Amino acid sequence: MSAGASSVTIAPRLQRSSTHDAHERSEKSRRRIRLSTFAALALYGIVRWATLISPAPGTRLLGLLALAVAVAGLVPLLQRYGTGAMFAAAVALCLLALPVAGLPWQWFVHERIALSAREIGTGLSGLANTLVPYAGPGEAVRLVIVLGAAVLLLDAAIVMAFAPAGFGDARRAGAALPLIALAVVPATLVRPQFPYLQGLVLFALMAAFMWGERVRREAVGTAVVLATLAGVTAAVAAPRLDQHHPWVDYRAWAGAPTNVHVDSFDWNQTYGPLHWPRKGRVVMTVTAKQGDYWKAENLGLFNGYAWVLGTQSVQKPLPPPSRAAVARWTQHIKVTIDGMKTSDVIAAGEARQPTSVPGGVQEGDEPGTWVGQDTLGPGTTYEVSTYSPRPSGTQLAHAGRRYPVGALNTYLTLAFPQVGVPAGVTPQVTFPPFHAASPPLMSEPSFAQNATKYVTSSPYAAAYELARRLAARAATPFAFVTSVERYLAHGYTYNENPPVSTYPLVSFLFSKKTGYCQQFSGTMALLLRMGGVPARVAAGFTSGTEDAGNRWVVTDIDAHAWVEVWFPTYGWVRFDPTPLVAPARGGQTAVPFDKPFLSGSSATAVTPRRDSSSNPSPTHAAHGGSAGGPSPLLIIPALVLLAAIAGLVRALLASAPSPEDLLGELELALARTGRPIGNGVTLVALEHRFRESPGAAGYIRSLRLVRYGGASEGPSAAQRRALREQLGQGLGITGRLRALWALPPHPAVPARRRAGA
Repeated sequence: MSAGASSVTIAPRLQRSSTHDAHERSEKSRRRIRLSTFAALALYGIVRWATLISPAPGTRLLGLLALAVAVAGLVPLLQRYGTGAMFAAAVALCLLALPVAGLPWQWFVHERIALSAREIGTGLSGLANTLVPYAGPGEAVRLVIVLGAAVLLLDAAIVMAFAPAGFGDARRAGAALPLIALAVVPATLVRPQFPYLQGLVLFALMAAFMWGERVRREAVGTAVVLATLAGVTAAVAAPRLDQHHPWVDYRAWAGAPTNVHVDSFDWNQTYGPLHWPRKGRVVMTVTAKQGDYWKAENLGLFNGYAWVLGTQSVQKPLPPPSRAAVARWTQHIKVTIDGMKTSDVIAAGEARQPTSVPGGVQEGDEPGTWVGQDTLGPGTTYEVSTYSPRPSGTQLAHAGRRYPVGALNTYLTLAFPQVGVPAGVTPQVTFPPFHAASPPLMSEPSFAQNATKYVTSSPYAAAYELARRLAARAATPFAFVTSVERYLAHGYTYNENPPVSTYPLVSFLFSKKTGYCQQFSGTMALLLRMGGVPARVAAGFTSGTEDAGNRWVVTDIDAHAWVEVWFPTYGWVRFDPTPLVAPARGGQTAVPFDKPFLSGSSATAVTPRRDSSSNPSPTHAAHGGSAGGPSPLLIIPALVLLAAIAGLVRALLASAPSPEDLLGELELALARTGRPIGNGVTLVALEHRFRESPGAAGYIRSLRLVRYGGASEGPSAAQRRALREQLGQGLGITGRLRALWALPPHPAVPARRRAGA
């Protein structure tokens, strides 16, 4: 009886123990699956986040991933010691993210909270004017971008760590959302090369995280098959559903109100982080036969630190340009202000008195510029005749040196600060004309005999020596101008968030060597005046995008600064030393287009251009990589090589393409080389986008004329080759192969005749 009772008593206990052990093993298995799928989704997120910075901070991001996995996996193990222990461990691990993200370890160890907060604040303030992928030297900006990944990773990890045992759908979604943002946010800023494939990968990882631990072992195969079918179906259907325009366009509804954002610009140069609006909003449209740089102001005064509006008094009027030059390069333009308010009458080159300006106008600080009596805002329209010469290099080389010294002294004068000079006094130095034997002169009589010594003991001594050296090697003023341009074209990079310094142009020229249009134009004008060539800085907008009917659409991204140099016979001639990667010069942006453009539509709307690299710089991936180029996990050079070979074989075996074939191929080629596709820009606008390469622009022009203009000859092989070279620029070691895959060689095609039109 006793033995039987004992066996009856012990059996349920063993059964309960076995059930408990099985449940324990099952729970551990679920936790492992949960943690591994969390790590996989987080890893994919940091791979995508890495596209925001060039070069990618891989080690730091992997360190943050390790911290997040530690929070999600290790903190729950401390539950037996109480919530306080879990909380303390989580806080410690989260704090470690600061030095891992790039905050100096010394600041972290010594608790330099104020200094750390200031560094993070500096980075946050610089983000507004930062182009991505960011390749600038600003460590604060890099820190803040990496910290963004840390916040998202640790948010997800904390939800994982403190979620109760019943890890339901709501808590899974709470952990998944930050990781999804980690992968998706970069795609909104830097267009991915293969969005649908990357979307499929994200879907698979998210599905594994959300439902992986629920799938029974025997049903894993079925679940994988079903998920794969769903993902592939979505990836195939997505391109057809994504037509790049809204299914319901609320803006087309009758009576829908529209709010116009109004920008304003301060053209004085500051050389800090660029403060101009950079949202791609249309600020004005110009009707003109010839595109030009639309000038707002001349910055003729260098105050010792920066170029600003104003000049010293002009003693004599400048001689006018020749009648032949005026006749050749004068045009009548019509300006309509759209999304901007300004007191400047924006024109081009030197403008005659505008007509139809509300409230009237008065002369600006310099001849050829005008200021409205009233502020000009959206809806203001006026007309003006402008003279903006574009002589050839040969013409400028033979323009001579007949400088009217009395009239041009203003444009050979610079102010120089120096220690020991009385407060409020910044002596001005007037430099002798190009190759003249006379020494510099000073405006302050007490310094009259020491002008050269004063300059060589100022912060600008090295700049003066450089200007003298470049001028001595040049035979003509034009040769000197081109030598300065060449000097600034090597070793200097474009960056809209440069470091701030006391003497910014000296710092830019000799140490930092990074900046945007203000640094490049200000430095060039400085060197030219020191070398005896009259120069000034001009500010306004580049030409913008040409639309139908000689209409140029100008956005706030086109805001720019350049240099004007005075030459006999021609007057003020424009030079632009800023690299082509600058957004205002057509770089860092791509003209988007879609099906209406391919079908012959002449849409008048212009989609704001995005920060993606199309005219890259060889020095930085932000200016040289494809904007959001494919992740190394998705494409490797061997695959690109095979694709390029396949493209060549296809090209050799294919029959002559029709215009429609070439248009479709062009769209696909831009997509394959990382150029974003958007709405509403015509072939004419795309031609303007490639204006820096005559061959590439000629390819698009020939294609446009064949398809819509009745021409019989299509693009030539040389034009196609030029376009391929442009598509391959900045894509790294595989760039040429990707361009070859995207746009393989074809013979010259008389496309319209072969299409049977």
